[in-house]
Amino acid sequence: MESNDNQDILKTVNNIENKLKQLEKEKEIIQEKCTHTKGVIINFDEKRSIKKYCSECKKELGYTTKEEEQNFLKPRGEQHT
Repeated sequence: MESNDNQDILKTVNNIENKLKQLEKEKEIIQEKCTHTKGVIINFDEKRSIKKYCSECKKELGYTTKEEEQNFLKPRGEQHT
């Protein structure tokens, strides 16, 4: 009985992983079609590096300059626009 439950769990996890791969591919296609001209947002990535992202599709566009990084790290009221 327990083996059958483990197989069900494995099947469910495999299905989730397949869906995630499909969604990531769909996201990549959408981001490749984006012109990245609507603006840039600056934020931390998953490794806590500060990077630029497209404000429309959220594609990573690269690292910030030192000035952009310093401005991003300032308290909200002190940032330049």
